[in-house]
Amino acid sequence: MLDDPAELFNTIPGVDETLAERIDFKQSVNAANWRTPGEHYQLMPQITRQKVDRVVQSDERMRAALRKDYFPVLQAAGTIDVRQRDERYVKLLQEKRLLPGHVFAADGTLVRYETLSMVGAQIAVSRIGYQGSTGQFVSNIVHWGQEVGRSVKIEDLLQALRSRGKNMKQNFNTMLLQTIMAYKEREILLELGPQVFKLIQGPLFPYEMLVGGGQANTLKMCLDLLGQLIDDGAYTTIVSSSTNRDLLVLGMALEPGEYAVLRDGTDILKTFLSNANFTHISEPDYGDKSEIKLFEEFTDDYGSRVVEGVLRAHHMSRPYVFYCNKDKLDKAAHMLFADAAHTGPRGFPLLIDLADQYCSGSFKASEYTAYMNAEFARASGGSTSLWCEMEVVSSLHKPMAFCQN
Repeated sequence: MLDDPAELFNTIPGVDETLAERIDFKQSVNAANWRTPGEHYQLMPQITRQKVDRVVQSDERMRAALRKDYFPVLQAAGTIDVRQRDERYVKLLQEKRLLPGHVFAADGTLVRYETLSMVGAQIAVSRIGYQGSTGQFVSNIVHWGQEVGRSVKIEDLLQALRSRGKNMKQNFNTMLLQTIMAYKEREILLELGPQVFKLIQGPLFPYEMLVGGGQANTLKMCLDLLGQLIDDGAYTTIVSSSTNRDLLVLGMALEPGEYAVLRDGTDILKTFLSNANFTHISEPDYGDKSEIKLFEEFTDDYGSRVVEGVLRAHHMSRPYVFYCNKDKLDKAAHMLFADAAHTGPRGFPLLIDLADQYCSGSFKASEYTAYMNAEFARASGGSTSLWCEMEVVSSLHKPMAFCQN
């Protein structure tokens, strides 16, 4: 047994590390390990079934060992807090809150469009609850280089060319667009007030919102909104695909209906700050505070109020990382269990899946691209312009409407 319970997680390698250490390159490219398609599909099912059976058996032995040998040590050390789902509470939340339409989820979709002189993006966010309560918000954001007037001077021409170069794409980067989308997903749920419980996909502190987006005021606006969400309290966020291997290993050992907490928000925020490229330079846009000062104040005010946990809803589902206020832990976990019951073995809240499908279905990336292609084709007389390579789509499935929010 490990002397320090924390060492258990420090010994877990990542997927890339495992592949780099375990995969024999020479053997992998050896002709003896490659087959014709016919041979492959004849042998693959049996070989795969054998390997999967061994993996599942090994995982079960590991899970049993974790629960028997390490859970008591971790709990005695105060490293984790493991709790069990209350089925009566789940049923009550379903009947009184979830199905009557007092719980909402939100999700967004983002598609970019680039030419030599323009970078555009459509960002759409959907808000959905049961009982047919929905809302959609979409924005068409366009950034373009300097226009050239009717009277062209050589200086104007050179400046216009510079403005349409590679720096323009860097100034309008995907990180900023992701920040905008994450911000709006949370903002449209906060508009509903604390009487409505909010389900959010992703971490409580998204990297895009913490990093500042490289834009003035972005960090302060994002931290202010996250603070409002924590003050609201009626929320939980859940990560559909987490890279936190510590929590996932812990979650692998959970029984269906169990949830556990490993750390609070202070640890999360301090870890982020230790790797962030923040400065001590005072910024007028931040009330003459530096990025570091702003972030430290947020950590002091809100870090200890939130927790990071992991839960497992179904015996066939994977564990999922979630975040919520510490004083709302049981309610938040049970709300996730209540909605995850609607997805069976997936064990993930149905409302979040519906919000994702509703948004991506209503605002398809292909339709936005087709619309932009058609507009450029129309403006250039039906032919491909010198500065925009386009695949002209002959027909659109439906007209595209943009609502500035």
